[in-house]
Amino acid sequence: MRTAGLLSLLLWSLPAAARADEPPLELTLERAVTLGLERNLDVALAEHRLAFLEAQRRQAIGAALPTVTLTGLYNRNLEKPSFFLGGAVLKSGQDNSMRHAASLQQYLFTGGMVSQGMKAARLGVEGGQAQVRTARADVVLAAKRLFYAVCLASETASIQKESLSLAEDHLRTIQERYRQGLDSDLVVLRQKVEVANAQPALLAARNNEELSLTLLKDSLGLDVDAPVRVAGGLDGAPPALVSYDALQAAALERSPDYQAARKQYEQAEAILAVRKGFRWPWLLAYADYQWYSESNANWPGTKERATSSVVGLRLNYPIFTGGQGEAKIRQSASERDQARTAMDKAARSLKVEVKREWLKIREAWERAQSQESAISQARRALEATEVRYRAGQASLLEQNDATLALQQTRLLYANALFDYRTALTALERAVGAPVEEAAR
Repeated sequence: MRTAGLLSLLLWSLPAAARADEPPLELTLERAVTLGLERNLDVALAEHRLAFLEAQRRQAIGAALPTVTLTGLYNRNLEKPSFFLGGAVLKSGQDNSMRHAASLQQYLFTGGMVSQGMKAARLGVEGGQAQVRTARADVVLAAKRLFYAVCLASETASIQKESLSLAEDHLRTIQERYRQGLDSDLVVLRQKVEVANAQPALLAARNNEELSLTLLKDSLGLDVDAPVRVAGGLDGAPPALVSYDALQAAALERSPDYQAARKQYEQAEAILAVRKGFRWPWLLAYADYQWYSESNANWPGTKERATSSVVGLRLNYPIFTGGQGEAKIRQSASERDQARTAMDKAARSLKVEVKREWLKIREAWERAQSQESAISQARRALEATEVRYRAGQASLLEQNDATLALQQTRLLYANALFDYRTALTALERAVGAPVEEAAR
């Protein structure tokens, strides 16, 4: 039993040891987006849907082309057919009979049904392409948000670690002043409380960093226990803020959501035209060539074979269909109206989204600029307070207040950068392109 237990423990520890020896995957923002696009099921479903729509388009094109049919028939008379004539039973036919035919059909006029059907199929493909872009844009948005969340959690953990380090440095300074008789034991106890209070915040920040990284790995289809090192941060040169009017115009041209809704409306218009084509007569040209023979031999001779051919026009005019045609037209008209309303709603939602994210970007960037200058000021204030405290010219409360001010300023700056990056990502998702391209 003991040997079996040791063996089980050894086998269980092998994967963990293998992961420990495995070099960490360096995950940049671009790499995260690429992995998300490669492994996302929504993108795969949208691509399958697009393949289906492309097949429908090929089917619609086939309706405009002539139809050629070959048929063949062979009969072996086990007992020849009979007929009666003047009270006598007469046999007819031969032992073997064959009949072959080649037929061609071509629609000449369908009331626009074929051309509008091809148009509807083409618009369906274009709508499917827009849906693929929508699915890919959603993946990019989710991957970037989770990546930036990891960066924010990492920066928060770094800030909390520095705050704990500053509290410990202050404690050592106070303990040294206590040994010199410059501070009381009550001051030492107060600073120990500050150190103790800083430790849970650091633990929570590190746990949040690990959790954010786990969520990112899970969304990218990676093993949650696989070693991953995130390369990147929230800093970086921001793009020039494009004017609001330029973004609105670009959004209507590039947004995959709006383009998908627009293609659905145009497709509904084409389908309505197809339905109206049932009101018109259909004109069909056809040609038929037949080869037939009868023989008692296995293969007919020259005099036992014959051919025939025919060409013609066929007109089909649905005079009365029980009201089905008009009902289908009203149904398609209702679907067209629904698609138009959905397109208008998508346009309105898009305008709101662009304006909301544009305002968020402007506000977040102004906050980031304000807090960036405040960080250096808070750090200088802390350094000056530490010097004054060592000289006995500042209290412990002033020193801790200066430390807390630096911590809060850095946290506000990190959150402002995070808000800016996520709002920029959401704006690019709404516009359908990077903001630099949208202005072109």
